[in-house]
Amino acid sequence: MALTEPLDFARLNAEINEEVRRRRAAGDFPPGLERELDSLFARYAPATTGADFDEVVERAERTSFMHADVPTASNQRVLVYVKRGLRSLMAWYVRFLAQQVTAFAGAITRSVRLLGHRVDRLETVTIVAAERSLSEVKQRRAGADLSQWSAVVTNAMAGVTGRVLHAECGEGELLAHLVADGRDAYGVEPSEPLAMAAARAGLDVRADDLLAHLRAVPDGALAGAVLSGAVDCLPLGSLLELADLVTAKTGPGAVVVVLSVGPGAWARALDPIVSDLAPGRPLHPETWCHLLATRGWDPALVHPTANPTQALAPVPAGTPGAEVINANVERLNRLLYSSPAYAVTARRA
Repeated sequence: MALTEPLDFARLNAEINEEVRRRRAAGDFPPGLERELDSLFARYAPATTGADFDEVVERAERTSFMHADVPTASNQRVLVYVKRGLRSLMAWYVRFLAQQVTAFAGAITRSVRLLGHRVDRLETVTIVAAERSLSEVKQRRAGADLSQWSAVVTNAMAGVTGRVLHAECGEGELLAHLVADGRDAYGVEPSEPLAMAAARAGLDVRADDLLAHLRAVPDGALAGAVLSGAVDCLPLGSLLELADLVTAKTGPGAVVVVLSVGPGAWARALDPIVSDLAPGRPLHPETWCHLLATRGWDPALVHPTANPTQALAPVPAGTPGAEVINANVERLNRLLYSSPAYAVTARRA
């Protein structure tokens, strides 16, 4: 029967991708199957469809040479002589063009290979360096004390009925508060000892990387997310990707809470090795408000911690030069004793 309507290839591709995601999540694919299929496809596919850069460039280099001796074979004997005659007459012309095209193709492929080497060096000092530094500090990072944010987080998540993710959850103290409050909450923690401690406490915690986990979560599957730990040490590009992923993986009415030690306490509050080797630094709360607002979240609320008691006290107003002294005392308190930790809460429209 003839088709009355043209195929919607975009819809068909989306259905195939959704089925693959569903079966991948269900564990139907043996470990390594997709990677094996990718390697087989790259091996036998044309040079322009492979995923390995060096292999694609190598294939391009092999095919960049243009042959001037065109074939003359034919099923008809007369055409064989005609083709040979044409090849002899046009040999000088074809060789000239072939030499020019071969020289151009060779220059292009060499340029691409040199560019690839430069990109490799750039990735070594950026992406690779960030991944290595994260692996260096992952096991040294102690579980942060998030107990001060229990009320803020539980109040923000009030009324949320779907799945709530806490990443990175440490030993799960805040996650336990969410579960006790009736939330369907689970956690992600890259430090295996911390994740195991949370699991032994009866919490649903996966030892996984935050970004890798979010990439595997279906779009719109989460009703809320609490972000801590990683928001203080991921590089800027990863933080931007994190904001995009949280937006994509949550649905309307979802709630996000960002818990950060703040940029002011970065060097003071952390292990010096973590502070030095971490590829990123905490953002200001205003920056998180901006990132969330530009991605469709309602105006965010900032919840700072209480001012510490060890701040310098101002001098009495009647003291000579009190105005100048107190202005400097305020600046010292802001620099030395300010309480920079904060929570940012926002809700999807």
